[in-house]
Amino acid sequence: MKKRLLALIRKEFLHIIRDARSLYLAIGLPIVLVILFGYAITMDVRNIKTGIIDMDGTTVSRDLAARIEASPYFKVRFHSRSYSGFEELLQSGEIKLLLAIPSGLARDLERGRDVPIQLLVDGSDNNTAQIALNYLNGMLQAFSLDILIQQLGFMGLAQSAAIPPVEAETRIWYNPDLRSVNFIVPGLIAVIMMILAAMLTSLTIAKEWENGTMEQLIASPAKPLEIIFGKLIPYFVLGMIQTTLIIISGTWIFKVPLKGNLLLLFLVTGIFLICGLGIGLFISTVTRSQQLAFMLAIIFTMLPSFILSGFIFPISSMPKIIQYISHLVPAKYFLTIIRGIFLKGSDLSIFWPELVPLIIFSVVIVVGCIKRMRLSLE
Repeated sequence: MKKRLLALIRKEFLHIIRDARSLYLAIGLPIVLVILFGYAITMDVRNIKTGIIDMDGTTVSRDLAARIEASPYFKVRFHSRSYSGFEELLQSGEIKLLLAIPSGLARDLERGRDVPIQLLVDGSDNNTAQIALNYLNGMLQAFSLDILIQQLGFMGLAQSAAIPPVEAETRIWYNPDLRSVNFIVPGLIAVIMMILAAMLTSLTIAKEWENGTMEQLIASPAKPLEIIFGKLIPYFVLGMIQTTLIIISGTWIFKVPLKGNLLLLFLVTGIFLICGLGIGLFISTVTRSQQLAFMLAIIFTMLPSFILSGFIFPISSMPKIIQYISHLVPAKYFLTIIRGIFLKGSDLSIFWPELVPLIIFSVVIVVGCIKRMRLSLE
């Protein structure tokens, strides 16, 4: 058995090495995907295209406008003394947010009156609109507090009277800079590895059928268990190389901290990789067409990994039925584990509830592949 298994492993390694284009793609594609997704997928909203209408034209109004222009969250594209032309700019997307400072701002503030400031926002992108409003409301509150402290100083009163009696002292753990890339890149490892693993192995047995070499395997003394592991092990090695490259690029290019144990990370990734490779192999045993196997691998790995794993969209905000379905997605469990290892330094005692389902998935899928292969050989 050992000799037959080694022979099958050697045969599969030779197939991988001889197919230079696929080999380059398998090694280079993970790095390209990490770089593209790492830069393209971000939850940080910056450079919001903003317009300012200053109908007051005083030192106070100019101070408020200058604060907005100096903020990294806003990029002022329109500055005017009237509303003329603003609607066309909102319609065309030239600006997403408009701040209208009314006439008499400085005078009313000096008299102690409340001054309403109008905010117009393009709600077609509701996420950006909500974040932009939160940013701007925070700046307006800080501006109001500064005005109030200044007025108390003129009146000879203690400036501490303007400070609220209850103040939140915030401390952010695990991702103190709130960098979305620290959240995205570890998740990319789960998504990319699931997709690539299933894609690589989904073609292997289907390719044997199309090339006519499957009959030779059937006629050989190799058993289904040996054939499955003979094809699984070479791609497992290739997958671990891909994982190493992704981790290096994520920590080096995007400066994502790796606080947990590296060996534990590779151990858990290996279990997840077996699961992904097993899904691809199972698909390959079901169909004898490489094209169909490739399409099925995309459907059963890419869509669930992106949508139902919690990679971008929180599962808790989804409908109950979708939350139940997400429990069938292996990437959901691995995503929780890998983010915990990267950002929190979690160990086995913390994430074992996610590791157990992942192991069960891997065992069930590999056993299913062996049974399907036995039926094919019969």
